[in-house]
Amino acid sequence: MKKRVFAFSAVISMMISVNAFADFSINGALVAVRPNTAYNINPYNISTITGVGEGNNFAIYTDNGVINIPLDYPLYKLSDAYCDKITCIDGVWGVERNVGIKIFDGSEDWSLYRKASFQNDNTTIFRCPFGQETPRILNGVSTHFDVHTFDSQKTNIYDGISFGESSEEILMRIMNVRNVKDVDTLKTYLKTQFDNGTPVKFMYFLNEPVFTPFDEQIQEQLSSVNPEKVRYVDKNCTGIEIENENNISTDLFVSSNSESEEMNNFMAAVEDAKIFNSEAGKRFFINGIFPEQNSIRFAVNDDNGNVYTSEIEYSKVDFTQSKAVELEFTSEDMPEVIKIYVNFNLYHVPSEAVQNFSYEKTGIKTERIAEKELVLPEKIYVLNGSIIDFNNALLNGTENDGNDIEVTDENGNIVSENGKITADFYGDRKYNVSFNGKTEQITVYSSDAEENIFDNKTFMFLGDSLINENLYTKYFVNTAENSKMTLIGTRGEEGFMHEGRGGWAAYDYCNVQNKYGYDNPFLNDGKFDFKYYMDNNGFQNLDYVVINLGINDLNLKEHNGHDEILSYFDTIIKSINSYNDDIKIIINTPIMLFDTGTTKTAKNDRLQFIKDLYPHFKSGRYKNVYVSPVYLTIDSFGDFKFKTGVIDEYNQDSSMKVTDTTHPNNGGYEALAKATYAFIQSIR
Repeated sequence: MKKRVFAFSAVISMMISVNAFADFSINGALVAVRPNTAYNINPYNISTITGVGEGNNFAIYTDNGVINIPLDYPLYKLSDAYCDKITCIDGVWGVERNVGIKIFDGSEDWSLYRKASFQNDNTTIFRCPFGQETPRILNGVSTHFDVHTFDSQKTNIYDGISFGESSEEILMRIMNVRNVKDVDTLKTYLKTQFDNGTPVKFMYFLNEPVFTPFDEQIQEQLSSVNPEKVRYVDKNCTGIEIENENNISTDLFVSSNSESEEMNNFMAAVEDAKIFNSEAGKRFFINGIFPEQNSIRFAVNDDNGNVYTSEIEYSKVDFTQSKAVELEFTSEDMPEVIKIYVNFNLYHVPSEAVQNFSYEKTGIKTERIAEKELVLPEKIYVLNGSIIDFNNALLNGTENDGNDIEVTDENGNIVSENGKITADFYGDRKYNVSFNGKTEQITVYSSDAEENIFDNKTFMFLGDSLINENLYTKYFVNTAENSKMTLIGTRGEEGFMHEGRGGWAAYDYCNVQNKYGYDNPFLNDGKFDFKYYMDNNGFQNLDYVVINLGINDLNLKEHNGHDEILSYFDTIIKSINSYNDDIKIIINTPIMLFDTGTTKTAKNDRLQFIKDLYPHFKSGRYKNVYVSPVYLTIDSFGDFKFKTGVIDEYNQDSSMKVTDTTHPNNGGYEALAKATYAFIQSIR
């Protein structure tokens, strides 16, 4: 990786004493605190951003005394790979900057942004030249605004900042209630903020590191430091990094060192790799990385010389998020599909092409050839007329594999060639579901909703946004028709109360007092306490608890391991059992997303979790706990929200497009409610 080096006043010409100890680095941080987390960042909800070395000094305490390291401004961090640091390069100590800062003071060349597709009645949007070296990665952090992509800025109706169609300009959108509707008012606002010491800042990714050496005295002091005995008091510092080696997974690759720093950086960011439709013994290896201004292309070769490529646009990837992004590698002439899952938070884009490797250096292990399989329960309960979609059970499948799911009845008659059946019968019926050379038998029990079976029964729905949207509970009550049931909770609408919170995970219910503007009524002295919740809210009788969690847990940084997620499920269930073990607890499996290539990674994650969820609760470790396979009852295509594409200067496609790949439409919520009803009806 190339380094740009700037001295303070002249090139350092001195003998640097060799460090007798290991080199070390001190990485930056970015701690953003805003007054009210319930609202988006806006001109009146300003974030305070701090880094390492506030006060422009970082002090380290050694056996030889205190070393005060001067900084021109604090060390910041946008991702694990793009963070400022105090480090040693080729025997020279200095500050390496990977984070750029754009400060707005009102002197910029602002104008109204007049693209028709960006106009709405809620906001006014402005533009100005970026005025600094244009970055490739189009993410960042702002003190005063939520940061958007160019595409999301088009539909944004709140305050927001983003790069424009290219990184050469900035777009700033302000809600009309702020009364900033013309250029002069905007400039006055920015200047006032600057003069008051709270300037609008935008922190962005530098294309290449900028290295500034320290003076001779600091060089000599740092070269004599034993990093194992260094101490510090900076509250934002996360530690002294003694070794900076890439952690390449030998479960994924045949070698832990490609002998290229740039390729090692990429391989260390790879969290998973899977090869589909490949013959046994065929070998694949990463052979090239080709960065451009707006995108980056990756190449995988097989040992027959065939090339498989994948390309991403920087504007489509959020490098600030520690979440795997799927790269799909294909070749026009070959049947294989290679999927490599990269945590771009860990990846630093090289400045030039990196290529020409071999299987021995960058080979993907042949064990990564994925086995396609169906994740199915033994039995599913549905109401008559419901659709059962076995495509939702397909783990490690590709775009067209659903066409290969064959469903036959007990007599061997084919009843479906697209993986979907309709329960247009009553009672039990057995089906053989065949895929990839394997056949599994599943029993479907279909019935009508029984009248008055839930009279005087009390329910609680506990979970995430699928409950919080209020439709799930409404359709559940409507399905019951004349049953005189009660739904309890502190949220929702009268008659359809619940305990749903958008974006919440099982982890949050067990650990967090407040998140996204929602309070946690179950937390008592830092612990999930169901009795405390019931007593505190005056609730007494409860017969059923439906838990809809797991999706947000899988996306929760540093807390998304299956064992940890299931431990929080255990915490919730133990607390309910302790309160009253006659309460029946129904755990919904995560539902699948709208079925498209871009959602395959999340779908596989959810199905892998479901594979662990079934046996975890099948052992009978808890009383009255059941797992409901609701993921099979949401149509993977028809139960989601669509809209017609709007023709504008950026889009000439008026076809129907899905608007939300996670939350179903009203029909999907009704299917979910009916599946829950049928399941509870079977265990009542």
